[in-house]
Amino acid sequence: MALAQRRFGIDHPLVSVRDHAAALANYQRLGFAPSPVSYHPWGTVTSLMMFPSNFIELIGVADPAKFGTGAVDSFCFGRRLGEFLAREEGVSLVALHSTDCDGDYAELVARGLASQGRIDFRRAMRLPDGSPGEAVVSLGLFLDDQLPDVSNFICHQHRPELIWVPGWQQHPNGALGIDALTYVATEPERLAARWRLIYGEDAVGEVDGVLQAESGCGLLRALTPEQAAAEYGAVGLPQASAERPHAIAIRVAVASLARVREVLAEGGLAAVDRDDRLRVAPEHCGNVILEFAER
Repeated sequence: MALAQRRFGIDHPLVSVRDHAAALANYQRLGFAPSPVSYHPWGTVTSLMMFPSNFIELIGVADPAKFGTGAVDSFCFGRRLGEFLAREEGVSLVALHSTDCDGDYAELVARGLASQGRIDFRRAMRLPDGSPGEAVVSLGLFLDDQLPDVSNFICHQHRPELIWVPGWQQHPNGALGIDALTYVATEPERLAARWRLIYGEDAVGEVDGVLQAESGCGLLRALTPEQAAAEYGAVGLPQASAERPHAIAIRVAVASLARVREVLAEGGLAAVDRDDRLRVAPEHCGNVILEFAER
């Protein structure tokens, strides 16, 4: 059963990569059926691993000459991504779901979340039948200078039927959706404080010694470095240019781990099989661990 999407639920993490074509080929080997490649007006290239309630966005820089297009108060999405990729690959931001960008943006600002403003844009795209389409999107930016890689934006798709296309949700590996995003931080409470502003006190707490927040469409988890090594050390942690809070794993729910094992074998990819989960090393997934688990 798919998770029902809710306001500020995990909409999509941005897995940011330097070689988009090579990373996309790896995601196909992992058993995903990506949406067609398309381009943002500010110079980035994207493809989506769509699920019924959320998705993984694989994104890279296609044309840095377009940096500055659609800038708001000197902020440019493409330039920020380029700056992130100059440091490393991996999850650069996580989008949170919205169906009322103006109202949700105003509410989060009122709660005290630092913001860089609003962006509206259109993105040309192609549907499964080959016909052209145009996604119409509003974003509210909530980037924290102290926690840049734990930052978010809210995302309002004005034409959701052009994004949640049923034909893009059928994956050979049987993927059903994102159930959790895991971060590492020497002080997990810093992340929990941000999550309380977004989700409220009751949604944030400690479970089995791990701080987590219930987003309404998947968990946000914060591990200490020691906890991260214990949970993910066998598969290897993502490379990081400096010690700071950042995402290390995306948990993808699947119908059958046996099917995932078959797909990985066909793609020539190894996985660590432990705790009823399959974990694929970050070098195959855009510098983030992909963790498959039966829902």
